[in-house]
Amino acid sequence: MDALDTWPGSPAFLAGSYVEPSPEPSLELGPPPDLSKTASTRSAGVLGEIDLAATPAAVRLARSYIRELVGECLGPEPDVLDDLELLTSECVTNSVTHARPRRNGTVMLSVLHSGRTVRVEVTDGGPRTGVRHPSEDPLPIDGRGLRLIEAIAIDHGRHRDIAGSATFWFEVGITGDRPDPALG
Repeated sequence: MDALDTWPGSPAFLAGSYVEPSPEPSLELGPPPDLSKTASTRSAGVLGEIDLAATPAAVRLARSYIRELVGECLGPEPDVLDDLELLTSECVTNSVTHARPRRNGTVMLSVLHSGRTVRVEVTDGGPRTGVRHPSEDPLPIDGRGLRLIEAIAIDHGRHRDIAGSATFWFEVGITGDRPDPALG
């Protein structure tokens, strides 16, 4: 559809074939889950999910999103939030730098909670075509993020779907629960 077709009076507009574009993605969080339960008794589920444009700016947005979302919903210790923010930054940076975006030009950040862990998943369009040659440098720039994830996360992995999208995930343990307001 031509951009001029969106103007009132254009043939497409008058014929009713103009479809209002969907709203832009927002970083505003929805209502938090029921905080009257502690994190250890709350059932597993998705805390949040956001599509980020596959650009370097996505890294900053992902860090802010994970800190605010997990901080508001689960209230873990500050060092846990620091770890989640650092590892999320590494994963999103890797997707934006080394992978193809998903079909809509984004990477998806999903945050899940189960028992005493938070799982973060970053989904992109899969690896870019071309062969990467391993570096002979003893301290290569590439690969440091994975070493951080291996050192800090309690578990991590990756999987690909049939369409070629790739998801890298990691889990971090939660050491503190938000106090129950009903207990004073």
